[in-house]
Amino acid sequence: MTSLKQLQERFQAGILAGDDTILGDVKDSARERRSVLFGVYRNAYVVRLAEILGNDYSQVHAYLGDEGFAKLARAYIAAHPSDRRNARWFGRHLPDFAKETAPFAGHPEIAEIAALEKALDDAFDGPEATPLAIGDLAAIPPEDWPRLTFKPHPTAVRLCFTTNAAEIWSALKDGMSPPAPARAPEPQALIVWRQEYMARFRPLAAEEAMMWDEAAKGVRFGVLCGMLATFAGEEDAEFRAATYLKAWMDSAMLTGCQVQQPLGEAQSGAPSFGAGNRASVRPVSQ
Repeated sequence: MTSLKQLQERFQAGILAGDDTILGDVKDSARERRSVLFGVYRNAYVVRLAEILGNDYSQVHAYLGDEGFAKLARAYIAAHPSDRRNARWFGRHLPDFAKETAPFAGHPEIAEIAALEKALDDAFDGPEATPLAIGDLAAIPPEDWPRLTFKPHPTAVRLCFTTNAAEIWSALKDGMSPPAPARAPEPQALIVWRQEYMARFRPLAAEEAMMWDEAAKGVRFGVLCGMLATFAGEEDAEFRAATYLKAWMDSAMLTGCQVQQPLGEAQSGAPSFGAGNRASVRPVSQ
């Protein structure tokens, strides 16, 4: 005799893996065959997963339309069955799937729109942290600035797009007709992060993107200034570096700084600033 646990396991396998063993426990009705009857549950499950994807990737849905997004959702669900109890993570592979799978891979803006949506959701769900304040930097002696390193906000993510996906996303978010997809003349750097209660993104010019990437690795401020001098000329290199730094602080993109000890000295006494936490709520827009 089949136990309740065995029946539940067969039912789950029938829904999640397409295993037809469960059909042996289902009877045909007077009007319909058992495969059709059980198919109602299978279809309902797929529809629910597609709804989850549509909620998580609303602008991809808007861009592709109902029919196009349904095609993407069906292909994704077949390739990536749900493997987490929390539906929040079901669509985590969609950007890579769209990037690598035909026919969607032939339209790279689809994967990049999806990547931006995922990054914004992840930024909201990311760890809490108190932004670095101007007063924290004011406490650092000028002679220590060359050895200063910075800590990015834990939600900050760098993206690099090859298309105008960010412009398409923004237009769709505003309820406007999106521009036609186009290849960017050069890779477009973007930064995604959470500021207070809002997930945000903005483009980065090439020089700022380079400085951010190196600062995020822990490169000292003095070295960053030297890199900017090499990147776009020595004139005003320190001023440009300070301008970028202020913009990051004004936007709450940094959460700490530390004066690195000279080589050969212990770092345990190096002063650090910015280490608190704050509450967060889900943003309703960019």
